[in-house]
Amino acid sequence: MRNKGDWMLLIAAILGGGGFIGVKYLLDWGYTPYQVMLGRFIIATVCLSLIYFKRYFQITKKEWKMGGILGVLLAATFVLLTVGLQYTTPSVNAFLCNTQAAIVPFICWVAFRQKPLPSGFLAAFLTLFGVALLSVTEDFKLDIGAVLSFGAAVAFSMQMAFMGKAVLECDSVNIALVEHLVVTIISFVITAMTGMDMPSLNGLAVASYLNVGIFCTAIYFVLQSVGQKYTSANKTAIIITSESIFAAIISILFYGERMGWRGVLGCGIIFAAMLLAEKPLGKTVDTEEKIS
Repeated sequence: MRNKGDWMLLIAAILGGGGFIGVKYLLDWGYTPYQVMLGRFIIATVCLSLIYFKRYFQITKKEWKMGGILGVLLAATFVLLTVGLQYTTPSVNAFLCNTQAAIVPFICWVAFRQKPLPSGFLAAFLTLFGVALLSVTEDFKLDIGAVLSFGAAVAFSMQMAFMGKAVLECDSVNIALVEHLVVTIISFVITAMTGMDMPSLNGLAVASYLNVGIFCTAIYFVLQSVGQKYTSANKTAIIITSESIFAAIISILFYGERMGWRGVLGCGIIFAAMLLAEKPLGKTVDTEEKIS
């Protein structure tokens, strides 16, 4: 069952990596970050509601509460990620927003008293180093944008850590439904406050919105929610971090990006970290399930 969860999370990482190019094109075409965020979550929420409409009547108070908390954390992630990118370079933003593998173990340690094994710390360090090689350029520096970007990583790390606890006590799909609904509402409020006027929709824009909404958001977070039932939050963070690898590969193929030796080395180190984390962190899942 652990392998099942790993594969679901890996597929989620592939889908998430593919979402970057869709979002990039929408931004290039003049849509604001908040409009992109609102559009993708409206589409995702509608898709999930059409498939799981009857489940809304089965959601418990606890699932509304847990899903609401996770939705706020996820909305904070996207807001901080977007605003931070306005004040810093994409390399700094990408590096700091993909450090959740190094943050989640410490959040679980503090919040749930789940101390990672030494190999888990080593895997987190290797992941951090690999993403740095993949994303950071020579002009790396800390500024307000970097602080906001790191805040996005912390928010997403908290979402992963609390998701790991929530899926042991609640239905994964019900949580995902509530989570998406909350993010959609928050996105609408922010977009209404910052401006609703947007460029006219053409075929390519519609296709990009459908891609990021259906595959990179709805299916992505369902896979994360369900897949995390069979593995730990620490390992989830490391697998999801591989999203940066797939984003780089897809960008090379479809957006004309080029990857140097540092990028190739970074990809290899991240995959090595995932393999290192597999066995020891898999044992942690058994411990977590017994405690719960």
